[in-house]
Amino acid sequence: MYKSRFRKFGGDHIPDIVEYIKNFIDKDPTVTITVGCDSIQKRRKTTFANTIMLYNTDIRNGAHVVFFRESVSKIRDNQERLFREAKYLNDIGTYLDEELSKFYVRKDLTLDEMKRYKYHILRCKGEYSNVICDQEDGIIKNIILTDDDKVDHRLVDLHVDFNPVESTITGKGLHKNKSNDAYKSYVPWLRGMGFRTWAKPLAYAATSAADLLLKD
Repeated sequence: MYKSRFRKFGGDHIPDIVEYIKNFIDKDPTVTITVGCDSIQKRRKTTFANTIMLYNTDIRNGAHVVFFRESVSKIRDNQERLFREAKYLNDIGTYLDEELSKFYVRKDLTLDEMKRYKYHILRCKGEYSNVICDQEDGIIKNIILTDDDKVDHRLVDLHVDFNPVESTITGKGLHKNKSNDAYKSYVPWLRGMGFRTWAKPLAYAATSAADLLLKD
């Protein structure tokens, strides 16, 4: 279903996305593979952008991104549209997990990376909300991992364009984040399926890469 749907940013078609990722893994066995999704409403249609982002969390020198877009008749209900984003993530993530399991073992989940993910989850719950960026590394270093934090995860991560914060203070007052209901409904589902699932502001495969694809 997804084998031959992806393209490079330059427009080149990828005949087999699994083989494409395999070649990337051969060059960097510690690569992190992340799936992102975002969508936009147009006059008569809703367009979804799905991305696969390949990057090394240690080097942090950018990412390689491939994508495909799909348009459907306009989905007028906002929650239904956001559910479709979550479903794309689960479907693509499950497909890649099943195919990659034939040859790939994750090597990117170091203790430091596990601590970083736990910190993200705690921050989404409201803890560390006042921590500034310059303080984060020290806090992450001292986070204690339990046995539950060290469980195996699926072979790909997911990035959702959902906001874990219910409301944000703006110049016009308190603004309700429309995607917060989707975060509360769909992120526990995706995590329950075994995927490390990242939300704003760290869901770059959705908030940056996929968003960019919806602007042209």
